[in-house]
Amino acid sequence: MRSFGVARMPQPTPYDRQNSFSLHSAQNPSSPQRGTDLDIEFNAVKVSLDETQGNLKRIQSDDGRLAPGSVGRDQLDSSITIGFKSPLPWTTDTLYTVDVSTVFNEAKFYTALETHTSGAVFDASKWRLVADLSVAAALPDGGVTEAKIADAAVTSAKIATNAVVNSKIGASAVTTAKIADAAVTLVKMAAAVPAQLRDLILPAGLGPLPWSGASLPDGWDWADGGVLLSDTAFPALRQRYIDDSFPHGQDGSGNPKKPDGKGRSIFGKDNMGGSAAGRLTSAGSGVDGTTLGATGGAQSVVLVQANLPNVTFATAVAAGQGSHRHSYSVGQSAANGFETGPNPHLGSNAGTNTGFATLPAMTGTTPSGGSDTAHNNVPPALVCNLIIKAH
Repeated sequence: MRSFGVARMPQPTPYDRQNSFSLHSAQNPSSPQRGTDLDIEFNAVKVSLDETQGNLKRIQSDDGRLAPGSVGRDQLDSSITIGFKSPLPWTTDTLYTVDVSTVFNEAKFYTALETHTSGAVFDASKWRLVADLSVAAALPDGGVTEAKIADAAVTSAKIATNAVVNSKIGASAVTTAKIADAAVTLVKMAAAVPAQLRDLILPAGLGPLPWSGASLPDGWDWADGGVLLSDTAFPALRQRYIDDSFPHGQDGSGNPKKPDGKGRSIFGKDNMGGSAAGRLTSAGSGVDGTTLGATGGAQSVVLVQANLPNVTFATAVAAGQGSHRHSYSVGQSAANGFETGPNPHLGSNAGTNTGFATLPAMTGTTPSGGSDTAHNNVPPALVCNLIIKAH
């Protein structure tokens, strides 16, 4: 039978009488007891007493109480159960019996000091601490590896709330196969994890992009042409523009500027990818489309004659508008003849006259108009903020 930790002790040597003093006196009434016989007798007594005392010391403390570990389950009668009831987790509204009930609470083992019904909170004054297992229950950092966990062995019911932290998980211990589908939600991730994923998917420098909100979203900055100093909250964006040779300018001290999108439209770089498309050129638009960060354009322009197509203006004159007539009288007389009747004219040489109508040369002008006023150069617009990915 197991002793459950109680060490076995040898039985003390029984005291056996070595001599009969009364017999010696009867047989030798005038002779004294021999010293050797007395020594032998007392020595036998001493051996038995010493061994008995030695065994007593193993089961009795100096204060007279039973020594720790001197009594185990095997030393008790089967009818005795005080203090040996199987411990259960402590619960509320439960009747506990003094010296009988045993519980676990927060990795500590207790026995009841008094009979009572538990309340909403564990009352340590009603319990005797038997053992503190919290230290023994704690696993060393990195102690749980994939090889130590059977497939599907760790369920949600086996893990205390907030018990699993990074320092308790060995490197590469948790693989995809060890995580149940849909078990890891965004709520269970640290705040830094979504941000890290966002920064991997959306790199610093993305944009400028339209933003319809009034305030910046987390991880973004305004495309306002501002300077990124060395103490900026966006070191990744600053380094991006430094590595790209300050495409949007600098302040003269090596601090890059952000793109200035205020009041501007965004155009694709004309030669991105290698060859130029010729759709945005200095000659055609006034904007160098092959230079990253180039700016130009205006919201209004004034047309000059060079911007207009060639036009020939004609002046039309209506027929008859330039003709006129002269009136004159011609006297008649007879020559080498005679006249009869009231007014007859007879003669061989009557006078004749010819009249000319003169059309003078004409010129005309077309009056000019306009006032050199600039005209709108902006298409239908929607105003939004422009933002840049900054982390």
